[in-house]
Amino acid sequence: MLMKPKHFLSLFILFILLLLTGCWDRTELQDLDIVAAIGIDKGEDDVDNRYRVTVQVINEGEVGGGAGQTPGRSAPVAIFSNTGSTVSEALRKISPKTANELYFPHIQVMVIGEELAEEGVKDLFDFIDRDPQFRMLFPILIARENTAENVLKVSTPLESIPAAKIIGALEFTRRIWGEYASTRADQVIDSINKHAAAIIGIRINGDPEKGNELFNIRKIDPDTTLEITGIAVLKDGKLETWLDEDAARGVTWIKNEFTRSILNLDCKDIKNGIAVEMVRSKTKLKAEFKEGKPIIHIDTREEGHISEVHCGIDLDKPETINKLEKELEKETKEEIMMAVKAAQEEKSDIFRFGEVVNRADPKEWDKIEKKWEEEIFPELEVKVDVRAFIRRTGMRTKSYLSSE
Repeated sequence: MLMKPKHFLSLFILFILLLLTGCWDRTELQDLDIVAAIGIDKGEDDVDNRYRVTVQVINEGEVGGGAGQTPGRSAPVAIFSNTGSTVSEALRKISPKTANELYFPHIQVMVIGEELAEEGVKDLFDFIDRDPQFRMLFPILIARENTAENVLKVSTPLESIPAAKIIGALEFTRRIWGEYASTRADQVIDSINKHAAAIIGIRINGDPEKGNELFNIRKIDPDTTLEITGIAVLKDGKLETWLDEDAARGVTWIKNEFTRSILNLDCKDIKNGIAVEMVRSKTKLKAEFKEGKPIIHIDTREEGHISEVHCGIDLDKPETINKLEKELEKETKEEIMMAVKAAQEEKSDIFRFGEVVNRADPKEWDKIEKKWEEEIFPELEVKVDVRAFIRRTGMRTKSYLSSE
């Protein structure tokens, strides 16, 4: 028996109504406090107060220019801290201090205190990996020679929300200077599970107490600023050492995350007299076994432009360009090897060379996997091949200094 059209229409309308029942667990925006950043430090003891957690909450009325508020009269963010045996407990203790429920999906950065990093953070990230509110795409930083709480308290010029300022500085440093590989939360968790990780550092320049004052951002030359600097090398979740400048840039080369930077070359008798702007780089990793021992090959191809010259050389001559390209290759190789040697000294495979070896020969990898970190990696032979090309010399080939 066929269903009558009017009965079919009634059932269809009833089905649609079931889909429009609304959200039973919705929360209004005005009932939420948006957390922009979270910091975790070592607590007072190892049992009841293992962690000290700090959250940076956005003052929506100040940032959005809410009714009845004059911009600049109050801080754009507020800081709340508390301790607990777990991060979750510390966050629960913070909640009564805030006006509304803490809302975590818009976290922009997580900062870890150096003292806690030295003690170990391998089990620290379970709460963000388990809680669906955390989107795992925010970067993780380590506060150099300071606490995460102090970092989050520093008021920043040019950007009202300190967390947004940190993200901007991190992206600019990575994109323009090419010194720091990305360290998203999901990448850090994956790396720590594989025994070794590299995490970017952040330092407070100046007095942290003055940085906690709103007056700090009203000065042309602020008393306290934040600076992205260095890469922390972690083994089994514990901070072992820091890589800075050339060695830090070597890490980004090996990880194929190098974008742009400036490399200085000697110019006649002037040290670092030529600046080359690196605009493109591509690195490939390969592995082979020779006489039962693994060998890693790092092949890098890069391109750059002459940015500045402080001596009288003729860039119109091919032999001059060829010489500079060779020097560029040498400098790049040295920086890559600096990063490799530093990681080998700490027995921390932050480059995941082990995965490259495994892909090259899984059977041989099974034989050496258990002694990779402690025995094989520290003595691993690494061969670096760099090919550099200078594509442009700017608006002129001969410097005006040539006339001298």
